[in-house]
Amino acid sequence: MAWGITGAGAFLRECVDIILSIPKERIDIFLSKAGEEVLKIYRLWDSLKGYNLVLDRSASSPSCGFFYSGLYSVLVVAPATSNTVAKMVCGIADTLITNIFAQAGKAGIPSIVLPTDVDEGLISFSPSGKKITLNRRKVDEDNISKLKEMEGVRIAYSLRELKDALRELGL
Repeated sequence: MAWGITGAGAFLRECVDIILSIPKERIDIFLSKAGEEVLKIYRLWDSLKGYNLVLDRSASSPSCGFFYSGLYSVLVVAPATSNTVAKMVCGIADTLITNIFAQAGKAGIPSIVLPTDVDEGLISFSPSGKKITLNRRKVDEDNISKLKEMEGVRIAYSLRELKDALRELGL
């Protein structure tokens, strides 16, 4: 499986916990530049030692070719920022994560996306542990609805739904 992490703090710790429950040989982790930054800010970077990390270091994202090799059966993007979701909906592939999302779709590989803006008033935490309430904008709600309509895309509206989707895939 391929797992993309964007620059979201919401759901990040929980997503890393899920990743750590998956055998290292069954998962490659793709990090946007912001995803790499936020993992370090939240002090989660070291927890992914030993996993195959694909970093956003090139303009053409040559690692996207893996999506045509039969290596992956599913792409998970979790957590997905509102910016990433908006780009996915518009077909913009200018980061590693939006590029692998586009390539997965073109290769017929299903995607599961956990947007950070799934609920109004989502409670999250800053890197220092301060409680934060995130307010969903109408544009974010609209983009999630549009993303849900895309072929091969499943939206996880909660961590539980993400875990259920992975369980259905035998992970």
